[in-house]
Amino acid sequence: MMKNSNRISHTGKRVISIVTILFFTLIATSYAGNPEENTYPTSERLFHIARSTNKNLVCYDVNLENGKLNTKTPLNVYWVNREERPGETNGLSYFQRKMAYGYKLVSEGNDFSEVTLTAYSGKKLKICKQDSKYVCMTTIDDQPAILESLYVQTKSGSPLSVEYVELQGISTSTGAKVSERVKK
Repeated sequence: MMKNSNRISHTGKRVISIVTILFFTLIATSYAGNPEENTYPTSERLFHIARSTNKNLVCYDVNLENGKLNTKTPLNVYWVNREERPGETNGLSYFQRKMAYGYKLVSEGNDFSEVTLTAYSGKKLKICKQDSKYVCMTTIDDQPAILESLYVQTKSGSPLSVEYVELQGISTSTGAKVSERVKK
């Protein structure tokens, strides 16, 4: 009889140990987040572009000088590697700036700049201060919004041909998430 109760006690301890390990594993992964979803945000990040071709991001940070917007060059644009060397950053090449991921200054004013993206000049982006933080304002789904990200879906077999671009952000009037898919 005594042997049987020890066996149950030993089995119970194993179950508790397994449950404990699973619990701490679950907690650790929830705090660490999914590494595939990590965008390596910065306090200056306005928005980023993700693409269907790989997991790397093109990031657009506000360019500040002494805490104020550099209205002539309002964006710092660079790559964040999320595949081979996660977290490593690199600048854009000349071709990438001129043909795909650069931007053009449209207008500037007192602590704001308006730009268009090289690859999509049809939508104006206004970099300005809102509630002591710089944001990128635009229209998403016909409503004023703060741009958070763009996703570029390329046509299969042709990484230079775009099927659609999806803009995602926050409506300034409702505070709700908004998105818009633009087909090329």
